[in-house]
Amino acid sequence: MEIKTREFGTIQVEDDAVYEFPEGIYGFESDKKFAVFSRNIEDFSFLYLQSMDHLFPCFMVFEPFDIHPDYHPSISKEDLKDCQVDNLDDLIFLVIATVPAKIEELSINIKSPVILNPMTRKAKQVILQNPDYSVRYYPFLQSGKEGSSC
Repeated sequence: MEIKTREFGTIQVEDDAVYEFPEGIYGFESDKKFAVFSRNIEDFSFLYLQSMDHLFPCFMVFEPFDIHPDYHPSISKEDLKDCQVDNLDDLIFLVIATVPAKIEELSINIKSPVILNPMTRKAKQVILQNPDYSVRYYPFLQSGKEGSSC
């Protein structure tokens, strides 16, 4: 299927790359359908989460387990029920990045991941029960420390 993006123009995505967000994403509650796709930039492949309702928002996203090796999300039973699963292993987790001018200062919201159910194509952004996770995790800074919570 074809979708329109602000950054990449019209692109093709597979039907199974489209997810319904009944509650939208925080700050974009009116956007209910998003597509996940990847794009190569130079020698790197990046994932994006693009609204199908509007050209904006389009988020750069990461799989949290790739950037935070000790990532062990804890979500509520209500959130599991909303995604129609009994087990975290049945979900795909993505975390939204904020991309500044200097890539070293990129921050990732590991506190509020997007969870996707690949079987039902339903998705939701959740706030994890983990108190140590921040909305600003800086994976590329030398210290590797999380930023302060907002």
